[in-house]
Amino acid sequence: MRVAAGAIAKKYLAERYGVTIRGYLSQLGPIKVETIDWDVVETNPFFSPDADKVSEMEAYMDALRKEGNSVGAKITTIAQGCPPGWGEPIFDRIDADIAHAMMSINASKGVEIGAGFDAVAQKGTEHRDEITMAGFKQNQAGGTLGGMTSGQDIVVHTAFKPTSSMRIPGETINLDGEPVEVITKGRHDPCVGIRATPICEAMLAITLLDHALRHRGQNMDVTTELADIPAQTPQI
Repeated sequence: MRVAAGAIAKKYLAERYGVTIRGYLSQLGPIKVETIDWDVVETNPFFSPDADKVSEMEAYMDALRKEGNSVGAKITTIAQGCPPGWGEPIFDRIDADIAHAMMSINASKGVEIGAGFDAVAQKGTEHRDEITMAGFKQNQAGGTLGGMTSGQDIVVHTAFKPTSSMRIPGETINLDGEPVEVITKGRHDPCVGIRATPICEAMLAITLLDHALRHRGQNMDVTTELADIPAQTPQI
């Protein structure tokens, strides 16, 4: 249902506002993608934008299956073409609603927008998105400022945990409080994150459409023409 609703939202956003929403697998366990080629994303089962990493991911997943273990993943989702001003400064912040949507996905355990947790190690001079006559110099904020869209690319990273259901025995207790061993039998999912790209795209689209409709209602459907804003390069 999420993906079906997201498909409608993506279509409306694209046709009315020129917004494009795309995603890709940016990390599978210890394997991080190093290049982004959108033409490659739909050609492999991992939604990897780095063709050189696909064979490495396949070998890694095969080893996990044989071991009976599991691993996490990170999905990067990008919305390009959002006009500035969607969102609100306090209760219904666009970044808070995006995080809310992504965290509603099963197995998601973390959300970063823009630089995210990397901002901890940055100095203010590194992190601030300075503005010049030509536009923003960079996009560390991930397309949101003060709870509203800035007009830059919205860049969202979502972390997915390793599944706890696996064939390797684990410790637990029974209803009597006694220690027992648990082993998952039947279907084994080494990584649920590899299937999450379309879901992340859908949830971002639904959230943006919600804010677009709110903005449209509050502003009497008044729109303004805006120049292209630089610093829209996606961040891995």
